[in-house]
Amino acid sequence: MRRLAVFSPFAGPSLDTLHQQLRSATAAQHRDLDAMLADSLDDRRGYLRYLLGMLSLVELLAPPPAAVDARSAWTEWFDPQRRALLHQDLRELGLLPLAYRPAALPASCWMGANYVLEGSALGARVLLRAAERLRLRDPRVPLAFLRHHARPGDRWPRFLDELQTLDGDLRDDAARGARHAFALVADALIEKESA
Repeated sequence: MRRLAVFSPFAGPSLDTLHQQLRSATAAQHRDLDAMLADSLDDRRGYLRYLLGMLSLVELLAPPPAAVDARSAWTEWFDPQRRALLHQDLRELGLLPLAYRPAALPASCWMGANYVLEGSALGARVLLRAAERLRLRDPRVPLAFLRHHARPGDRWPRFLDELQTLDGDLRDDAARGARHAFALVADALIEKESA
């Protein structure tokens, strides 16, 4: 079967920017995560696994970022609808994920972690097509989160522009946040697979 690129921070032109630095800093994690999720939407169990992996990331980013270095514009990237729709889909699948809450992320790392979530929206467009095929076989598969996450728009290029405004320690913190986010999703997938 064809391998799906789930988390796609690699999409777009290659630039010598913070985007490129984050891409390099997380390349191995990105490859590993894609391998873990290859063909994940072939059945309900795999789809649930994907949603639980996304839950870890969405919950990590659920508290809107505090203004760091007078960057209140970061709150533009906080999307509470993602969390609500993800919880809705998981409830429809028989799970109540309300007790899951990862350790708080330092505010200065928030944009780096959000880089993983915003980039995953690009891969979500491919995953949505696979989930829609799954839904043809299993009409009770809820797609509210994935449809919202995969919606077209200009968020990714605008997000990359905002990343470029980071300087100094915030650039290092962004890399820490991105690595942490990839690790958190991978850990959630491993836990679900072993459950």
